[in-house]
Parts: sequence; C-alpha cells; structure tokens
Amino acid sequence: MKFYLAGQTNFGNRGCEALTRTVISTLSEEFENTSFLVPATDPEADAKQWPQMARYGATFVSANCVPPAIKWWNRAIRLAPWIKPFWEPSYALPSYAFRDMAECDAILMIGGDTISLDYGSGSLFMASGFMDAAARAGHATMLVAASISPLKDPVFERYMARHLKRYSVITVRETESLAYLKHVGLDNAVLVADPAFALEPEAVEWVHPLTQSRAVLGFNISPVIEESWRRAGNSGNLVEESVAFLRKVLAETDLRVALIPHVDPLDDSLYNSDTSILDRIQTSLGGPSARLVLVPRSFNAAQLKYLIGRCRYFMGGRTHATIAAWSQGVPTISFAYSTKAYGLNKDLFGTLDFVLQTPRISRDSLWKAFTELTESENFIRSLLAQRIPEWKRKASLSANVLAEHLKTRIY
Repeated sequence: MKFYLAGQTNFGNRGCEALTRTVISTLSEEFENTSFLVPATDPEADAKQWPQMARYGATFVSANCVPPAIKWWNRAIRLAPWIKPFWEPSYALPSYAFRDMAECDAILMIGGDTISLDYGSGSLFMASGFMDAAARAGHATMLVAASISPLKDPVFERYMARHLKRYSVITVRETESLAYLKHVGLDNAVLVADPAFALEPEAVEWVHPLTQSRAVLGFNISPVIEESWRRAGNSGNLVEESVAFLRKVLAETDLRVALIPHVDPLDDSLYNSDTSILDRIQTSLGGPSARLVLVPRSFNAAQLKYLIGRCRYFMGGRTHATIAAWSQGVPTISFAYSTKAYGLNKDLFGTLDFVLQTPRISRDSLWKAFTELTESENFIRSLLAQRIPEWKRKASLSANVLAEHLKTRIY
C-alpha cells in the first residue's frame, strides 16, 4: 500500500513532524509493504530531522504551493465580502501532484487542524481544495485525527460541510469535533486519539541540569499565542507577563525553568519561531543560568518529547508539546486559542481546570494556574497513568479505520 500525506510541508513545526512520523509508523504496523510520499518544501532539511525515515519506505515529493486562484479569491473577499456566497474557491492541482497521487492507494490529510479558520480562509480553502481535487480524481481520501473548529461564518460552514462529505473516511481527535460534524450533517466520523501520543521519545546527549533533574518547569509560548493575545485587546506585553511569572517561580520555588520551543523554521529564520519569543523571555530574566535554559532549536520532535518528559510540570501553547507532556505523565497547563486545547483537555480530564484561555494570560493567571497544577500533581499523574495507555492504543485507530475502508474498495 502506498499513501500520500497531504497537510504538511516541512518539519519546522515539530507537531507536523510528530504527526508524519506516527501516521507512517501506525500505518506500517497495520499494512504490509507500505510506502509513503511526504510533501516537503526543503527535503534536505527535513531529512536531517528524521534520518530513519527511509526505513519506512517514505520519500519526499514536491509540496503544493499556494495557487494563484486562492490568492485572488482571498484578496477579493477581503475587498468585497458580499461575493462569498457566490464564489466557492477551487483550483487545479499541478501536474506533479496528480502524478504523485496516481501512484497511491489513498490520500491522507494529516495536518491536525487544517479544517479551521485559525490560520485564515486562504489556508482553509487551499487544504480543502487539494483534497477535493483528489476526490474528483477518484482517490480514496481521509481526514486523519482532525480537530474541526466551528466555522462562525455560515457561508464557509456550508462550503466545508459539502467538502467534509466528500471524504471517504474521517477520524477526529476530540468529542467536540465529533459533535460539530454531527451538527453539520456528518455522522460517520470515528473518534480516535492523536497519533502523536504514540511517538517514541529519543534520548539526547545534551549536558545540562535539565537532563539531570526532574525539578523542572517546562514553558512554551509561541508567536501564535502572542498574536491571539493581542487580537483579544490586551494592553501590555505578553513577554513581560511571562517574565514576571517565571521570575516568581525562580524566586519562590526550587524549580529550574526550561523554555522549550516546538516550532522553529529549519532555515533558522524567525518567522513563526518559538525561539524568537522565548529568547526575549530568557534575556529579560538575565540570560541562561543553572536554573534557566532555552532549549536549542535544533532538536527534532522525538528529542523534544524526551526533554519535555524530563520536566516535572509543563505549561505550553503548542498542541503537540502538550501531547508530548501528557503522554509521558507530566502534569500540564494548556494555553488555549482554539477548539483543540479545550477538546483534548475535556476528553482527557473531564474538566477544563488545566486550561488557561490565551486572552486571559497574565502574570497573575499564570501563577494561579501553576499553583493549581502543583496542588493537583498527584491527581493528574494518577489520572494520566490510568488513561494514557488507552489513548496510546487509540492513536493507531485511524490506521485501523482506513484499513477497513480500503477493504471495501474495488481497484
């Protein structure tokens, strides 16, 4: 069986890397003689992140670029929003994409939260247009372990309801996404766990107190969190609020603090770079020390999972960084800006007690959340010990669901 993994273009986002690794590994366990095509904008850089990739029969192919049709449509609806009900965007795929897909038994959208407006309407319709083109060409299509946020725009919701009905198979990673799909008329989706729960951590040879002691608070904020915080109308500076909180942690506890990036471009640029914002925090706290470290941006997804697992507590906004923590039993506060953080916490804990809404982040709310985390440590560890084995089992369910579907297809 051969599979095309749409929805990702580079491993700078270690969450995309974690998804790619684990979708490939779980499918390899489910099917015999598997191979995979993985779109990449910089195959050489991505290959360094996962040197073992070729062992799974995975090769890189050219990534789909933003088509001119989507660019023009996006500009048009900004200037004239009234045209949205009369113009559902679509586009023709480049010949190389059709050629690559023609080799495959199924086309998988693995981006996690690609069917949402969290990254703008252009991103949403680029992803949906790609999969619609695959479906029109007669391919089996699957939306894998998705978070599907409610689309507040009724026109977009109508378009996406039609799009979602074109998939051969859909799996979702929270009950909130499952409920939303039922709301828009789909009742055949399957609830699974994010495949990244099954990612195996990779030990690193990095000499630092973080790797020697578990008395560590791991902390992550990102440009996405910072932008969401600003859009909510907050005055002030999110970095300053974070610095004030971490200064109090260092002053009033014996914990070390590890600033852990989970998204950093592999070309060392600062666009959407967690390191760029975490470095400002470290500088404001006086620079690196025996109790404060900014984890290097060079580590891959499995290595970062290992380092997150060395923490006693974790607080972060990148979804797959929190998954790395939960799956290793680390008590975690999620900084939420979308459906996925709320849904995952609600399903895992049955409560939103360990979620901090991004607009409400402040030095005081961070300290309050941290205090609740420390006071609930034993409860959280016990609950995770009970539930994570089942979630790791459910991480492979998407592969099982796809296998059942492909049995019904006639080639």
